[in-house]
Amino acid sequence: MRKTSLSDGSETLGQQNSSGGQQLAPVVLFVYARPTHTRRTLESLAGNTLAAQSELTIFADGPRADASPQKLNEISEVRKLIRERQWCGKVHIRESAVNRGLAASIVAGVTEIVEQQGSVIVLEDDLETSPGFLQYMNNALTLYLDCQQVMQVCGFSFPCGWFPPQTGFLRASHPWGWATWKRAWRHYQPDAERLLALVLQGDPRRFDLDGYSFHLDELQRNADGRLQTWAVRWYASIFLRQGLCLYPGRSLVRNLGFDGTGENCHSAAAVYERIPITDSVKVVPQAPVESPRILKSHQQHYRAELQRWTESRLVDRIRRRVRSALRWLPPGR
Repeated sequence: MRKTSLSDGSETLGQQNSSGGQQLAPVVLFVYARPTHTRRTLESLAGNTLAAQSELTIFADGPRADASPQKLNEISEVRKLIRERQWCGKVHIRESAVNRGLAASIVAGVTEIVEQQGSVIVLEDDLETSPGFLQYMNNALTLYLDCQQVMQVCGFSFPCGWFPPQTGFLRASHPWGWATWKRAWRHYQPDAERLLALVLQGDPRRFDLDGYSFHLDELQRNADGRLQTWAVRWYASIFLRQGLCLYPGRSLVRNLGFDGTGENCHSAAAVYERIPITDSVKVVPQAPVESPRILKSHQQHYRAELQRWTESRLVDRIRRRVRSALRWLPPGR
């Protein structure tokens, strides 16, 4: 493997192969301190049919100021792992000396790459992709390149029942394996307070998928400073422009991060690891109109998620009361 050091401190591994005439979108992957998850993500990406013709940039975040020795070791393991082999046709490695955080890293990295190359495919370090993920993404990016209403391509999809459509549109975005164009990303608005005000001026219930989802609450917490996430700001930016996102009828991505190791993932939602993924999805031209079936699948998901969340909170309350009662028991009882 040939390694070239660049003037900005990054590294380039390998040599990109010919793509057979198709202009492939660059892939970006954001990693930090989860070597086991990162390995599965990279191995599945390398197993894609277009991996050898694709260009990958890996953004490795730096340690927090108070990072423990264990965390520093995990960061070091990840940085060794990303150099272990040539995961795609060409690999660029960008390491940060300081911790930028996931949200800031994604926004900065996506902005940089999409400004340079016009489109981008985005992955995080806990996503397993199917062999046809890159093909689907590139086909969709090519097909809807000039369709201004389509602002994102999603690789993950909630189960859509029997005989799902190949693809369909939805107003809401999803961050587990996605892609976009420069013409769409330029509308990303980082100001959560402004986004919230504009959503409230319009139809906030529609923003919550007709009253089923929790996007408005998440945006409110971002505006209040209680939460720092990029995905709901991106969705709000799309929503305010009446944009749509393309979804596969069957998911091409599985999230492996619901084990308590991620920034915004919790083990109560580990059900997502069991969602089956398909090898490939055919992208066919269709009018940019929201799909009732894709909408229903998301509404059903959020209804189930609310039930899991409510049950989890109830269990937590019971546990706290039991622990409190035990503290007041006399010694020896």
